[in-house]
Amino acid sequence: MPSLLPSLSGLLRRRATAAVLGQATMALAGLALQVAAARLLGAGGLAVFSLVYGALVLATAVCSGMVGDSLTVLDRHDRDVRAGLHVWTVLVSAAAGLAGALAALVTDVVPLWAGLLLAPACAAFVVEDTLRRLLMATGRYAALPAVDATSLVGALAALALCGTAGPVTLGSFVVALLAGQVAAAVVAWALLPAGERPAGPWRRPALRAVADFGVWRAAAQTIRPGSLTLLRVLVVAAVGAAAYGPVEAARVYTAPMLTLVAGIGSFLLPHFVALRGRPVADSLRVADRAAMGLVGGIAAIGVAGLVLLPVLGPALTGGDYDVPVVGVVGWTLYAVAGAVLLPYASLASVHGRQRRVLALRTLEAGSLAAVAALVFLAPGQAEWSPVALALGPVLAAVAVRQSVVLRLTDPGPRVPVVQQAVPA
Repeated sequence: MPSLLPSLSGLLRRRATAAVLGQATMALAGLALQVAAARLLGAGGLAVFSLVYGALVLATAVCSGMVGDSLTVLDRHDRDVRAGLHVWTVLVSAAAGLAGALAALVTDVVPLWAGLLLAPACAAFVVEDTLRRLLMATGRYAALPAVDATSLVGALAALALCGTAGPVTLGSFVVALLAGQVAAAVVAWALLPAGERPAGPWRRPALRAVADFGVWRAAAQTIRPGSLTLLRVLVVAAVGAAAYGPVEAARVYTAPMLTLVAGIGSFLLPHFVALRGRPVADSLRVADRAAMGLVGGIAAIGVAGLVLLPVLGPALTGGDYDVPVVGVVGWTLYAVAGAVLLPYASLASVHGRQRRVLALRTLEAGSLAAVAALVFLAPGQAEWSPVALALGPVLAAVAVRQSVVLRLTDPGPRVPVVQQAVPA
């Protein structure tokens, strides 16, 4: 048995590296579009694009929790559960498409034709993410870069075609999102094992069984993108899109840190599922090491980013506006806070404590009160809003580890041994 430990450790390291690489390529595809928006649309255009893109990420997070986490933890080979996963995917993607189109049309942020295209773009985003999660659940992390490269190439090609027809606008980016996600979904489908492709069954879906687990994970998954979306709305409402643009540019600049967190997170959930037959204390040690390793990695990336900011900042914005140092520091702290929380939240959810995790993660939403107080009382200090947003995840991480995960390791009260008197 001891001879197997090095090979097992090497296997886990390879899978974790592949998971991070898969998240890195997905982030690169999104980052390329955001960099293009930063350069082509200006600070105000970037702020509006970030609101649209953030809403897409929020809708995707709902399906990622409801379907993606459920297909990882539940028995997706059970016919009823499998049918339930299929039906929930259709329901969530259709709801996301309808909500996206209605929001675009009501707010008038894009032309009518682009608002109508936003419906299939939202649906494609959700379906593509679900297929990516299925690739992860089957251990095919190495296939993810091909999916993400297809998304990037398709989106940039569509953006280039729009550019030949006239000036690049926010509507052009909607077309690019739709083209990239549809192409990526087709490639993901082709790379899945034949038995894992979501072609059926559809009858007798176990909607309740999937919802009992997935709805809590979906709610938890929406907290972070929801907080980011609300932060954007608050700051834009308080100081305007042009003033928020540099803060969003700082977030784009620090995207590799959030990619590292997301990559390890996509690996940890199925890894904790595999460890369920072992003592929870072993999984807790894995979570502790993951949290410490992520904090160290993010700190190193953050320091390097600050050193290179005078060079890379103008390259990101085209020199039209500065990437604020305070914003870079703030988003780095936000990434650190997320890194501490993620391993413990994943571990607790795998052991059926997803409701308790959700209740404690509401502390993250509480940090929005600090953001609101900052931007409305001191609108000139909006660059500090990411720092305020980082307060909630830190509190949630401590609460989840101490009040949920540690209790899972407690074997319970010991029954005292009663000594019987020996007759003299």
